Amino acid sequence: MIAFFLITSDVVYLVQGLEVLIMTSTSPSLQPGSMAPYGALPVPRLTPELLKLVRTGTVYSLTVIHTEGMPVPGPMVPYTLSPRIRHGDLTDIAPASAAAEVITMSAHTGTHIDALCHVGEHQNEQGIPDPDGNVRLFSPDGNLVSAAETGTMNGQTYLSIAEMPPIVTRGILLDIAGFKGVSVLPDNYQITPEDILGTLARQETSVQPGTAVLIRTGFLQHWHNNHPVYKDAISGINLEAAKLLLSQGMILAGADNMSVEALPPLSHPVHRFLITHHGVSHLENVYLDDLAEQHVYEFLLIVTPLRLQGSTGSWVHPIAIA
Repeated sequence: MIAFFLITSDVVYLVQGLEVLIMTSTSPSLQPGSMAPYGALPVPRLTPELLKLVRTGTVYSLTVIHTEGMPVPGPMVPYTLSPRIRHGDLTDIAPASAAAEVITMSAHTGTHIDALCHVGEHQNEQGIPDPDGNVRLFSPDGNLVSAAETGTMNGQTYLSIAEMPPIVTRGILLDIAGFKGVSVLPDNYQITPEDILGTLARQETSVQPGTAVLIRTGFLQHWHNNHPVYKDAISGINLEAAKLLLSQGMILAGADNMSVEALPPLSHPVHRFLITHHGVSHLENVYLDDLAEQHVYEFLLIVTPLRLQGSTGSWVHPIAIA
């Protein structure tokens, strides 16, 4: 059985069955097997230093489960699964039997990673944030790229998730909720630099150049309850905390919430600072409870985005090996 992807600028459709869906390529130069630096992410290399992070060999799954009714950001298409082929339908392959389904969901559903084309910033001609200005996207040389020139009906032609390499790097957990002595942070709590430094000291760990930082707020408790605050009053880092983590060497930001940063404000200052201006992608809706319960604060992190041509993100199943 073959799986196909139909991609638009907002939604990725996964189709399993007998119908072939043809997707128009938006980056002919991108080839299977090719890898290049992507924003703050380098081409991965498993070094002796990274191997030293594996002490017991325990593998931790850091993904949520996709189910009907799971929380998604307001503008996004909800997750649905519909049977396409039932066991016994394909009589021509008997005595074999097969079943397959159609799945629809946004690329920003469940545990996923943001492409650098996902978030831009309205700017005036002087490069100053301006709601009436043109939208610009991250560029490695600092000269932001006009979003009007990169979006097509077939998706994004610039820095789509298909260009992101696999991630193999040092990861650390910042259990902010544990540091605060609560199971979940208050609604819309803004994690400060003081919270970051206090948690690092409590855990006796550090952010180093090339580190992925995964932040535990406890908000997945609201995910499981499908509580509206999971979407409407998110606790996460504030801009000053993001600046601190970047200055210490963070190359990937993740959290057990829908946005990494605290929302509101809806102007997404952390997204704009990290993604648009510094090429630091976001890993969202990450399951971190097992790491926190077992006090695993440092590990080898592996994340493998799907190479979805034109997409602004990808579903992922990250693993931590400690």
